[in-house]
Amino acid sequence: MLETLSYIGEKLNNSNIRWAVGASVLLNQFGLIDKPNDIDIFVDIKDIHKADEILKGIGKKKKWEKNEIYSTKYFYEYIIDGTDIDVMAGFAIKHKSGVFEYDFNGNSISEFRIINGVNIPFTSLEDWYVIYNLIPNREYKSELIEKQLLLKGIKNPNLLQRALKGRLTVETREKIENILSKEAEN
Repeated sequence: MLETLSYIGEKLNNSNIRWAVGASVLLNQFGLIDKPNDIDIFVDIKDIHKADEILKGIGKKKKWEKNEIYSTKYFYEYIIDGTDIDVMAGFAIKHKSGVFEYDFNGNSISEFRIINGVNIPFTSLEDWYVIYNLIPNREYKSELIEKQLLLKGIKNPNLLQRALKGRLTVETREKIENILSKEAEN
């Protein structure tokens, strides 16, 4: 899977596309899970059509099946070298209090890692803490991230504060405020 990620990464980097990896590959890179399910990539909305052309050129684009949980503006699925790739721009999650719109921009990229000689950008654990709190049945992943953030420290408190400005459930808002206050105590 990391071979495929570096192959995709090289293509996207060479085309000056703003992108970053999230979800299970991110959790795997932080040692929180052993085996990622697929590769989830966020792309800047201004670059989504260019990214789509590149990915269609190196893999097979799948037919998109709408999901009731998401209100994402662009969601594309590909199979590249036998690996499922989900690509999103304008990512949004529907929940009982409305729709949370994830603001993917340069601040969303928390770090880079060299994988097979390719510089791979990653989204932040802080953003995924928020996202997993809003997606049904992802409590386990949210808890893994919370433990990591409390153990290692919150690297990007600004991203949690940014999320608080968005439309969240009461429970998610309370969790974010709680983790920020615990961090402030340390």
